Amino acid sequence: MTKRLWAPWRMQYVSSAREQPEGCLFCLRAQEPCSAENMVLWRGERAFVMLNAFPYTNGHLMVAPVRHTADMNELSDDELLEVMHLVRE
Repeated sequence: MTKRLWAPWRMQYVSSAREQPEGCLFCLRAQEPCSAENMVLWRGERAFVMLNAFPYTNGHLMVAPVRHTADMNELSDDELLEVMHLVRE
């Protein structure tokens, strides 16, 4: 049986969904410089690393490609390689 992680602080995220800017969160962050304010920690040519504003666990990071795609299968080999290198590190 699968156990669910419970993160009660995420209710703020769930209840504030209507207040979020329109568009893809990752596309919005991909345009911004690395800073503590926008939670972007590192940016490469094809991918970037950002903090999760409402993490399930301490140190929960998100790695995303700079280019918007609906599916990871749509990423080029170079994009996928950079994402995977960041995940590994």
